[in-house]
Amino acid sequence: MSKLSRREFGSLLPLASASAAANPAQPPQESSASAGARRPNIVLMTTDHMRMDCIAANGSPYMDTPVFDRLVHRGATFTMCHTVGVACAPNRASLFTGRYPHSHGLMVNGIKMQESEVTLQRVLHDSGYYTGQFGKLHFWPHAARNHREFHPFWDFHQMLLSDEPGCYDDAYGLWLNAQGTEVRRKANVRMPPAALKFTLRRPLPHTPPPLIDGLEMYTFEGDEKTTHAHWVASETIGFIDECVRTRPKQPFFVHAGFYAPHPPLNPPASQLARYEGRSFPPRLVDRTEVDYVPASIARTMRQNAKIPESVWNDYRRHFYAMVSNVDRNVGRIVDAVEKAGQLDNTVFILTADHADFLGDHNLNGKSALPYESDRVIPLVFAGPGIPQGARSGELVEILDVMPTILDLLGVPQTQGNQGMSLLPAMRGKPARDIIYMEGLGSQIIQTHEAFYSAGKNGDEILFDLQKDPHQFRNIAKTTAAKPLLESMRARLIRLNQELVDPLPPRVAAY
Repeated sequence: MSKLSRREFGSLLPLASASAAANPAQPPQESSASAGARRPNIVLMTTDHMRMDCIAANGSPYMDTPVFDRLVHRGATFTMCHTVGVACAPNRASLFTGRYPHSHGLMVNGIKMQESEVTLQRVLHDSGYYTGQFGKLHFWPHAARNHREFHPFWDFHQMLLSDEPGCYDDAYGLWLNAQGTEVRRKANVRMPPAALKFTLRRPLPHTPPPLIDGLEMYTFEGDEKTTHAHWVASETIGFIDECVRTRPKQPFFVHAGFYAPHPPLNPPASQLARYEGRSFPPRLVDRTEVDYVPASIARTMRQNAKIPESVWNDYRRHFYAMVSNVDRNVGRIVDAVEKAGQLDNTVFILTADHADFLGDHNLNGKSALPYESDRVIPLVFAGPGIPQGARSGELVEILDVMPTILDLLGVPQTQGNQGMSLLPAMRGKPARDIIYMEGLGSQIIQTHEAFYSAGKNGDEILFDLQKDPHQFRNIAKTTAAKPLLESMRARLIRLNQELVDPLPPRVAAY
């Protein structure tokens, strides 16, 4: 037993999602290509709810994100990367498969992704990479599930899952338990609303403060080294150190799945202090915009318009502090790669599953509503083969990450992949001329000139982005906008035909 590493010993345990386990069905092997030129390591870091403008180097001087800024300056950043689904699970599935929600099947949260889907980690695994997953993945629903029971490995050699920071007996929750009852109490968060409908296996040790005007925020009670973000970074660093030490000739791929800055917002006091006295830009709100949107959206806008500006500012301060805590922990990962002598041979990718309104249009959280505030996410590539200081405002989508990585590595693209490589766009070439997003209740398309949303209830929303870049006035019902409306309707019809799932492939004439 003394010859087994901490993670390899975990593989003998029955709890796949709660042990730092090596996949027993896939024993570690050195890359068959290691005798030749070694491919670079890949470190994919995802956040939850993070907007593109939550990085100071993306034109937001009120943010304190020195590590993210360095990645931006070292690599290529896209300022118009869009989500393609309405929530966490659909977008994460698209990120890892390069496929739209209607193709991989996760149109909303609460659906299990099929293990037959070809994922990024499967391709890299089969190409000789040693693969690891730490933190949030969200391929399976995490409500109404026993987190101590089996969860597929999804071609990761090592996996530690924690889709919520402290309310489940997942890998993070069990780690907190091992630190003591008081540590667990201070780190615990409220169950997500969907999970509250189901009976817990045991009572939670702590109930956080009540909601404030529907916006939940408070200071993390424990040591910042016990935050979910710190834990994700620590496990990722342990994986990297082990890879470099025990299989130096084999490249690794690791996904660090940060939950922050997803609400409830509970940043450590040290990070919250970084935003004391800072001024934030005005929220994107126009008092007349409520008159032009469908009634369902108008109701929410009118209700949230009653929230005092001081509450919105405090909420943003807590949100940005959560971002800075992720930034600090991403810095720990980058430092570990550098300390291991792998900085020049490692590609870092930073992105998010979706964004957050943060009060823009008097909205909050995420949804399928027709605004860029919760759809435009950060996307940064940095490392070998990536141009330094490149910046693109081209329209791109979260599902373009997988084909970009494969293109960078010289690995063939997969059947069924609906994304596109962004390597040409990093060098100034055009990318997409239109983006697409879908949910169970609506479809959205956007060009550089216009935005169009069609709901299954018949509601239509149209913005002329040349005249109205902040999306304040829906002109779908105006006579003057009829030509533009008909043009966008036609484009959506064509796109629905073009984006039909290419799988299964046709293999014969009949």
